[in-house]
Amino acid sequence: MVSATGEEPDHAIVSRVLEGETNAYRLLVDRYQRQVFRLGARFHRSAEDAQDYVQEVFLKAFERLRQYRRSGRFYSWLMRIAFNHGMDRIAKKQLPLLAQEIDPPDQRRNPETQALRQLACRELQHAIAELPPPAAACIELFFFFGLTHKEVSRTTGIPVNTVKSHVLRAKQRLRVRLAGTIAEDYHEL
Repeated sequence: MVSATGEEPDHAIVSRVLEGETNAYRLLVDRYQRQVFRLGARFHRSAEDAQDYVQEVFLKAFERLRQYRRSGRFYSWLMRIAFNHGMDRIAKKQLPLLAQEIDPPDQRRNPETQALRQLACRELQHAIAELPPPAAACIELFFFFGLTHKEVSRTTGIPVNTVKSHVLRAKQRLRVRLAGTIAEDYHEL
């Protein structure tokens, strides 16, 4: 079974893995490791720690694969595991919630574009860091990780209407905070 995009749907891959074809799990790792790495980088200060986090998350997801109900998106289920794992690590190490993002460099951009993007990203990160932790987590999961309000609610345990309020208020605060900065006009963020 192949989707309109030419990729095998997540639920079909999960079924294959649960039927004993464990090598198929690599397809899910390849599909989502970048997103899990980006979330891990928000919990950790080094790329090495974020990479360890990715391995731990995918191992946990593999061990719990039978718990995936296939009624929702695999991606949101995986991100909930990743978010909870990050929160557990924060509690153990007393790290700040959602630290700076460590993103692998994009070789297609020229140095000037990369420098401008880094400045804009830094400005945005500082603005998000000034938000109350629940609002910061909600807006990051909603915008940067593509989760729906309902998926953010399931991931964080915050009621869906509160998630909507956090996202709306955070957007308003960020618009005001970023007015007049390089991040205000940088649409690629």
